[in-house]
Amino acid sequence: MAEDRYISDITYVPLRSGPGNEYRILHRGLRSGTAMTLLEEDTGNGFTKVLYGDQEGYIRSQYLVSEPPALRVLPAVRERAAKAVSENKELRQQLTRRDSELKGLEETLEKTEGQLEDSKAEMLRLEEITAEPMAIDRRNKQLIGENLQLKNEVQVLQAENSQLMRDSSIRWYLYGGGTILLGILLGLFLPMMRVQKKQSDWV
Repeated sequence: MAEDRYISDITYVPLRSGPGNEYRILHRGLRSGTAMTLLEEDTGNGFTKVLYGDQEGYIRSQYLVSEPPALRVLPAVRERAAKAVSENKELRQQLTRRDSELKGLEETLEKTEGQLEDSKAEMLRLEEITAEPMAIDRRNKQLIGENLQLKNEVQVLQAENSQLMRDSSIRWYLYGGGTILLGILLGLFLPMMRVQKKQSDWV
């Protein structure tokens, strides 16, 4: 199976037509890192048979290595290093953008939390404001009920008074007593009715 061999870190190596220095030189300037195919391992006199392009020849075995020399590998290494530096730079830029986005989100969250606290305070204030009219409304309804009850009581008393006055057997007796009673009742209820009326008007 054919294997590759490379000119070692020597500037120029000649390719000869045979395995010896006395043979004709086919190529005078094979540079370090030049790739060629191994045809025959060391022939015993320090030469190795190789195929360079479409030309067969012999090169001293000491100049051949199995791995590409540094001169050949260095550009690829430099390219990978440059690529890694570029990728690292791009990653740093992405990290900077992510940090900026994170900072923006944290500021937005802080602002939202502040707005939430303000909304809670406003809600409590509105509840306090709303509670007072509700209490007033309940008191108003209570006063209206008490006023209706008093009116009913007055109507009942007036009906009883009318019934007593229609009774002819005790008309003259009831006249004086009824007048006094009516005066007392009016003295009691008229001020209350005025107060209730003022309160109703105010409500």
